[in-house]
Amino acid sequence: MKALIIDPAVHALGGHHFTAVQRLQDELARRGVDAPCLGSAYADRRVVEQLSCTPTFTRSVYGRSYATSGDFSDSVEETRRQLAEAMRRSGMPDLIILPCCDQVSAMALARQLKRSWSRPRPRILLWLLYGPHHLKTPDAASAELIGEARAAFAELAANAAGVEAYCETPAMADFCRDLVPFEIGVVPGPGLPARARAIRAAGGPPVVSCIGFANRAKGYRLLAQALPHVLDRHRDVRFMIHGIVKGSDAEADQPLFDRLTQLGGRVEVRHEALTSDEYLARLAETDLLLLPYDPDVYRRRGSGVFTDAHHVGIPVVAPKDCAFARPAFDDGWGVAMKDYDGKSLGIAVLEALERLAPLSACATEAAGRVRDVLGRILSASVEGLGGRPAGLVGLFRRFRPGNAPGSTPGSA
Repeated sequence: MKALIIDPAVHALGGHHFTAVQRLQDELARRGVDAPCLGSAYADRRVVEQLSCTPTFTRSVYGRSYATSGDFSDSVEETRRQLAEAMRRSGMPDLIILPCCDQVSAMALARQLKRSWSRPRPRILLWLLYGPHHLKTPDAASAELIGEARAAFAELAANAAGVEAYCETPAMADFCRDLVPFEIGVVPGPGLPARARAIRAAGGPPVVSCIGFANRAKGYRLLAQALPHVLDRHRDVRFMIHGIVKGSDAEADQPLFDRLTQLGGRVEVRHEALTSDEYLARLAETDLLLLPYDPDVYRRRGSGVFTDAHHVGIPVVAPKDCAFARPAFDDGWGVAMKDYDGKSLGIAVLEALERLAPLSACATEAAGRVRDVLGRILSASVEGLGGRPAGLVGLFRRFRPGNAPGSTPGSA
């Protein structure tokens, strides 16, 4: 059996695109399935080596301008050509996984599968992490893109042997069900394996962290007002701010991070890409995690960092309207920002620090209830394809008498 992972956004060490591909490959390897990756044409050497990644796509899933009516068709055709060349070399897999699928990827893959009619069609496993516009909440603002999304996913369903799809939040799944002709479940995107952290020693100063890519929608700009507000009112708290600026859409915001470094010895600012072990080590040091994501973007979307905090057992602060944080608010291990600005973030952090013990206890209980279902999903996919005929045998079986399109049993 052959599998193939497609993610045009994976290009550098660190971040959840890298982690998703790495986790999928590890889980499939345990099941005896090799799963190379097609990634960004600009993937660095470490990504190529560690993920068996073929640099392929010149456009990221986050690279659309949405500026013209021809933007979608141009993006689809460019992606399809690059996909065709890569698959010509690698051959048609039995299972294709898209850990971050959008309508461009879906339509490009559908057209490539349609052109490969002489080969057995693969099954598709995909995650829909955001709506038709990756920087707008999927409501009226993205209505003009809904038609292209519906067409793309209908075409994919028509040209695959089957599609299994997931969203990260119930809110996103509710929206996407109106876009696709197949069922959608709710499962976090592939990330680090669920693992509870060791109990931290009592008595040390609380560590408040913000970790990840510093894209503008992640709200790092709010820290410049929030951190002084907290530092002036809490004498012990320490902040660990990690934001990968290079390659983000916030490279021009570097002066903001420079100002954070001037807040004194209780604030640490880092920018380097983290390995999975380094990332986990940072989480293990964290008492409170800040996720000040823009609700105009994340009103329905999930968050890989939030999922990791859930698995590890770390209380969070997030905007009240972000869907990903709803489980933390409901189960007592999250504090909601009342408004989306730096002052509200600072107030929420102080509230969380005052309630840190009960918040931490609830977070630990929530982590104990986590059931990591990714392995079961992949096992079912592999087992479902286990009896599938390969190569020309499968092709002939598809078109033998009684199996031809439009035929009925016994009609031959």
